[in-house]
Amino acid sequence: MSTQPAKLIAVRQRIAILVILLVAFGLRCAGLDGQELRGDEAFGYFFSLSSPGDIVEHTLDLHEPHPVASYWLQHGWLGVAGESEFALRFTGVWWSVLAVALMLPLAAQLALPFPTGTMGAALMALSPYVIWHAQDARMYSMSLALTLASSLLAVRWWQSEGRSAQLWNAAGYLPVTWLALHTHYFALYVIVAQHVALGGWAIAARAGRKLAAWWGVGLLLLLMWLPWLLAAWSILLDYTGNGDSPGWVDALVRAHSAFAVGETVPDAMQPWFAALALAAVGLGVIALWRRQRQTAVWFLIVYWLTPLVATWLSAQGRPIFNERYLVAAVPPVYLLMAAAVGQARAVTGQARWSMWLGRGVVVALLLGMALGIIRQQSEPLYSKTRGWRELAAALEPLAAGVDPARVRLVQNYPDPTLWYYYQGDVPHLVLPPAARDLIRAQEEVGRLVAEGVERVVLVEQVAASWDPDGIAVGALGAHYTRVGSTTVAAWPISLWVRPIAELAPLQVAYEGGLQLTGALITPQVVPPGGLLEVHLRWLSRAESPGEQDAVSLQLLNQAGELVAQTDQPLGMASVTTATVTSYAILLPGSLIEDDYQVIVVVYDPNSAGGTRRLTVQGADSYPLGSVRVEGQ
Repeated sequence: MSTQPAKLIAVRQRIAILVILLVAFGLRCAGLDGQELRGDEAFGYFFSLSSPGDIVEHTLDLHEPHPVASYWLQHGWLGVAGESEFALRFTGVWWSVLAVALMLPLAAQLALPFPTGTMGAALMALSPYVIWHAQDARMYSMSLALTLASSLLAVRWWQSEGRSAQLWNAAGYLPVTWLALHTHYFALYVIVAQHVALGGWAIAARAGRKLAAWWGVGLLLLLMWLPWLLAAWSILLDYTGNGDSPGWVDALVRAHSAFAVGETVPDAMQPWFAALALAAVGLGVIALWRRQRQTAVWFLIVYWLTPLVATWLSAQGRPIFNERYLVAAVPPVYLLMAAAVGQARAVTGQARWSMWLGRGVVVALLLGMALGIIRQQSEPLYSKTRGWRELAAALEPLAAGVDPARVRLVQNYPDPTLWYYYQGDVPHLVLPPAARDLIRAQEEVGRLVAEGVERVVLVEQVAASWDPDGIAVGALGAHYTRVGSTTVAAWPISLWVRPIAELAPLQVAYEGGLQLTGALITPQVVPPGGLLEVHLRWLSRAESPGEQDAVSLQLLNQAGELVAQTDQPLGMASVTTATVTSYAILLPGSLIEDDYQVIVVVYDPNSAGGTRRLTVQGADSYPLGSVRVEGQ
């Protein structure tokens, strides 16, 4: 009779584990490719395209602040799964699900009750913070899973009896931990935590010889890691940071608010959620202490605080504190929170009050997690998506109709995300090519001129650390004419062309001595949303060349209706020298495929109704030619 309940309990436990893992997998796959790649994800994609050997070389040469294991993995994975957003991020999904699964054996190894292990796994499965990293094509979920596996193996090594069992556990611990160190340098903090925790166990148990053997395992690990450590030492010393240097209270609040509900809450709410998380952790410590689980409490506290404190301390000399660097510290946090839930057979009195208080706090955290998940997926303020897809789609027609060798797409900041989404044939470059480098920017523009580049599409973004003074615009302005601009999503796009000397001759005389002596419309076939260049040669033989006049280039459909135009001052600088002026008409993306006519109008913008300057024949406009609007 006694075996039946035991079997039933085992079945229920397996079902609970399966449900948690399926929920974790589902939450991580839901909307996996819904948001665009962020800059670091795109960088990782391009970095991982090289061969494994080249990845090592590029990491050292470029002082990439992360080691190579995740790039190696992604390199092999892309060859199998392709290069879609879903494929890029899917490695984070299965590392994250593995981390959820590893919570259960770690809890069991620490002699925690099965409900505590399952609740800890459930908290990690539902954590918006962990889900965010699972849906990110970076190394953080890999670091979480590997450091968690390393900690599990460290505990198993300590608790194993006999040299053979220790050798087997060491044989698993060493490669897993070595791989963790090659995934993220802050994995070292978890390894330090392991040694501190096991050192405490050794002191309590007076197991000096066992501790010496463990130190031998640690020494062997160091020797395995030493070649890479020596090669990358200058990277660790020279890294200037990608975060900040907060005070310890701010760091504590930000970390635990993120652990609790993710990073989608207003700053003013962070202390409340951090307090809730710390309260749950504290109640969990009390609950485990009462259940005589002091060794587990010691291990989990050291595992929790060592990475957090070490990360904060390392950021005091340079700005490298960032919540995402703390992902390896979440397993003990969620296990301690889970312990706060307690069990129904808790004794009466203060223990029962503590149990129900813990349950109330954890329920509040679960509600906050649900809100965090929703906000991560639906709130634009917290979305990774910035409009890269829209921007890439807009660049296609803006560069169309011109030989790709004669057009360039330019950014004023080296964000690689755009080049993941842009799939066209037009080459691209960054101006300035290095931060604040005016000289090299000027040289690069001179090279474009020498190569016969006629059109430049500049995507601008705020880049205080790279192009704070408009270096890109200034360098282009020395050789190119800015003929138009538009905005796509959050990015201003400016359009630059080189005046073309070879124009079709014209003899259009206007009243007052103004003459139009040449014109060129290019390209002759342009897609909806594309750019139509018009180059005109003006000459004035009058004493007053019409500096106040403006020129309007207009695109008319078959019915003579205006569908697009551009206006700019005539700006005659001389009455004796012919001047070639370049214009651009940005075509609406909604234009239907058809033939359209381009006309030119000269008018006085300061007069009522914009009085047009007539030709000597009395016409108020002149047809320059026709173009074909045709889809790409």
